[in-house]
Amino acid sequence: MSNIQLENGRINLEGLDGIADHLKALAITNKTLDGIKTSLDEADDKTGDWYRRATAAHKAWFWMRSRICDRLAILRREEKELNRMRCKFENEELLDLLSKQQTKADLRTFRMLAQAKAEQRLQEVLNKAVSNG
Repeated sequence: MSNIQLENGRINLEGLDGIADHLKALAITNKTLDGIKTSLDEADDKTGDWYRRATAAHKAWFWMRSRICDRLAILRREEKELNRMRCKFENEELLDLLSKQQTKADLRTFRMLAQAKAEQRLQEVLNKAVSNG
């Protein structure tokens, strides 16, 4: 048994580490919620002790799912920011390497060409979004 689930089947929120663990926990939580919901929907006696316990379990698992989703959103934002920083640093290093091998005039020409191509690509994406929307 991994550190994601405790022996009683519940999710070990403190044991979750990274996006992959959170996604696994989310899958387990969704499967458990679906099972509880199906059992609740199919129950004949909706006043019994079992039904009250199952309803409480559903609420607890739903709360746990919300916590996992909240933490997953934070991890994804952090990952996105790291990727932005990585891309920025790569671009800076690439520019530094190019500037050592090209003249300033060549770099200006490359920059203007890159800006024109980027603008063209942006317009294509925007036009496609408008035509699909």
